[in-house]
Amino acid sequence: MQPFYFGSSHRQLFGAYHAPEAGREKRAGVVLCHPLGHEYLRAHRAFRNLAALLAAQGLHVLRFDYFGSGDSGGDDAEMTMEQCLADIDTAIDELKDTAGIARVSLVGLRLGATFAALTAARRGDVDRLILWDPVSDGAAYLDELLTLQRGWLCDRLGERAVGLAGDGELIGFSATSAVRAQLKSLTLSSVPRTRARAVALMVSDERPCYELLHRAFVGSGAAAACDLVREPAEWTSVDQVHQILLPHAMVRAIAAALSS
Repeated sequence: MQPFYFGSSHRQLFGAYHAPEAGREKRAGVVLCHPLGHEYLRAHRAFRNLAALLAAQGLHVLRFDYFGSGDSGGDDAEMTMEQCLADIDTAIDELKDTAGIARVSLVGLRLGATFAALTAARRGDVDRLILWDPVSDGAAYLDELLTLQRGWLCDRLGERAVGLAGDGELIGFSATSAVRAQLKSLTLSSVPRTRARAVALMVSDERPCYELLHRAFVGSGAAAACDLVREPAEWTSVDQVHQILLPHAMVRAIAAALSS
């Protein structure tokens, strides 16, 4: 693994490049698109494990932090949805230049999957699109986070949490009014006309929104599949807010999908 900074001097992004295993190198690469906020923390080890597994299969892999998150420049109050999409563009171009390849695949989790789908809809150099428990309705997702925030505050503060809205944050991370407004208008319903060669929804439970999204991709003519990998993620559970996500079966399933 090679950690490094890329992007521009005023917008530095932190990345970790996982080179393909010697003797197994393929002319193919994968950019991993993290979720945001507390879900980023929960999934960090899973993404590192996935990157290592994909590199062992011969793939060039880049995982990175959006501007204003992780080890990248800026702070979370500066983050916007548009900037996250621009960061994915930068990461794709960086991996293409590093590996000398023409196309890459995108793997995204939760809101990172939403960003990946939006990116694949407007770029012609995305090969495969893997959407792991994607957020298809930003307004519903925001409602889930607000409910989780209230439960989290009550769990930590008890009666003292009554009347605390936590308007400036969600589970310990900044949530500006601009970002909340963007989430409310975010939807994948108009995105499924993707330019990716193939789409795979990798989901850990059965939700109507996943089935609707799969049908939308298929209806748009995309080569889309929806695979259920039963492994508890419990995105809306207060008890799991700070629990590390170690979905071994899901990681193996995603790696298998990218090796075929």
